[in-house]
Amino acid sequence: MDRNTARQIGKRLAIKSALIGLLIAYVIFGGLLYSWGMKLVKAILWIADVEFAFHLLVGAFGLLAMAYFFGQLAAIDILVKKRNELWTGIKYGLIILISGTLIGSSVGFIQEGVDNIGKFGNPFYDYYFKPMYWIVIFGIVPVIIVGLWFGRQIKKQELKKDMA
Repeated sequence: MDRNTARQIGKRLAIKSALIGLLIAYVIFGGLLYSWGMKLVKAILWIADVEFAFHLLVGAFGLLAMAYFFGQLAAIDILVKKRNELWTGIKYGLIILISGTLIGSSVGFIQEGVDNIGKFGNPFYDYYFKPMYWIVIFGIVPVIIVGLWFGRQIKKQELKKDMA
């Protein structure tokens, strides 16, 4: 398979996978709020009540942008370089999660954290470590599941092309 076709497949499937991951993350967070006694409607619309909603939206956009970029590389690895689709899907899922989180964290850090360097608290801890920690803790299982699906879907595209 040629690289351009692989890139097209990777972009499309990575965006789809990232949207699935974002939906899972949204539901997990809403479910956690609901389990803590919040009403169902408020738990579903939780993003309207958090003060860092802008950072989350920028992080979601960053995650989609990174999926667009890294999805192409994943498809090249799987379809052109013949790497294992399952491990490659998980690897790129983690890369996309971490890079998207760094984009969202950087916006918050630039908006608020830069002014607090050297003052009370540690903005690097607050704007980079804590978000990365919690997103990886709650996101590792969904990333593995969606990454396995993503890698397998890319491989299926090759199998479809071979049968045609």
